[in-house]
Amino acid sequence: MGPLSVDILHRFLQLLPSQDVILKHLRNVPTWAYVAGGIIGWMGLVRALRWRRYNAIHREFGPKWDNGRGSITPEEAQKIILQPILYDMPLLLNYALAFALFKTYAVPSISKLLCATTQLKSKDTISRRYADTELLISTFVGCPLSGFLDPSFHLTNTGPEQKPAEDPRGALALARTNYLHSKHRISNGDFLYTLALFVLEPNTWANRYGWRKLSPLERHAFYVFWLEIGKRMDIKDIPENFEALQEWSQVSPSIAVNHDEDREYERAYMVPEDSNHELADNTLDELLSAVPEAFGLKAFAKRVSIALLDNIVREAMIYPEQPWLLKKSAQGLLIGINLFQRFFMLPRGKDSWFFPIDIRLPQIDEKASCPRLYPRKWAARPWYRPEPTTTMGYLRDKFLVAINFYTEMPGPHLKSSGYRIEEMGPTHWEDCGHEEVTFEAAKLLGCPVTGPWSIEGRKGTT
Repeated sequence: MGPLSVDILHRFLQLLPSQDVILKHLRNVPTWAYVAGGIIGWMGLVRALRWRRYNAIHREFGPKWDNGRGSITPEEAQKIILQPILYDMPLLLNYALAFALFKTYAVPSISKLLCATTQLKSKDTISRRYADTELLISTFVGCPLSGFLDPSFHLTNTGPEQKPAEDPRGALALARTNYLHSKHRISNGDFLYTLALFVLEPNTWANRYGWRKLSPLERHAFYVFWLEIGKRMDIKDIPENFEALQEWSQVSPSIAVNHDEDREYERAYMVPEDSNHELADNTLDELLSAVPEAFGLKAFAKRVSIALLDNIVREAMIYPEQPWLLKKSAQGLLIGINLFQRFFMLPRGKDSWFFPIDIRLPQIDEKASCPRLYPRKWAARPWYRPEPTTTMGYLRDKFLVAINFYTEMPGPHLKSSGYRIEEMGPTHWEDCGHEEVTFEAAKLLGCPVTGPWSIEGRKGTT
């Protein structure tokens, strides 16, 4: 720096106010200005950080999709949808998927079949059915469709040197789901409607209550992912895109009551029936089992749940209409929570525990015989929760039972040793279909299933 530059810098510094002058002015700034500045600064930080994952995923896949002119693979679609499911809106989208399943109970053909199985009619069985269903769906949603951590590896994994799947859990969960479904006569229309809800409800809930809406790319990714699941479940006549599926769910000639005219699916099939009410009531009781009866809290929570149902669903489940104020208050609370999240809460640093399973490869002792898995969260009746191994752990679980967070202590009667995917389902099917499920999983993956989750791994002979 030359003499002239030094002189200019010196003159500039002389023009700046002294430290005493600055402090004097700062003392005159009102408190509300500091508070406002702090809030604005915090909101700016939240805004800068909250959209980073969203922007990154759209930079990666947006050009390839090109607003519908291009395409994405099912494996890429899975990566896209896991970003909002695990990070951006985990609790909301978890409820959206749960509600998608709950909404199907308003269709008599579905509710009668489920009631006939008796698995959802008893408190002794409904908790496990709910836990198993949540775990199976979460596993094939969260674990890689291709069975490999590199989503494109399966495209070149052919020939005599073909490698077995790194993570076959997703395929095993879907194969087990197919096996259990094969024990019942389920119409293609009921399958397709359920699939449609898994595609559409996350978008509906994000639009109503989310801190942001799903982007067109994300909506398309939900469709592409569930389209692949539908194909692997052998569901027929799936509409060709998200918009067509949305239209199908509203007007569908292919499953109309009278085949010579278009009928809205829900108006034609979602009608009041005692089995709808029985199934919905049992499910709500299970979901709200941790809410205490005292002071009418559980009854109020049930009324809030009913208030959030669409009228056609509520009427089909034979529930009374709730007061307008209760409905608007419940909706307003959900919207308020997500607005607070959008403007004031920093994004998650890691994936949410609201997702029932850990999608990372589990660390398994190679010497372990028949290794098992554990969920990341448990319902009120804690199926698959390991028994405490320390005094502090025991006291913690006793406290959680005392406050009704859990209905009972974990133990062998609740499968505290964990679960195997090929065993999931009703107790009478627990020891059936293991080889069939593993064989179908290998077909879905297009490569062998070996290691701890194979039949050999189950027998401890890997």
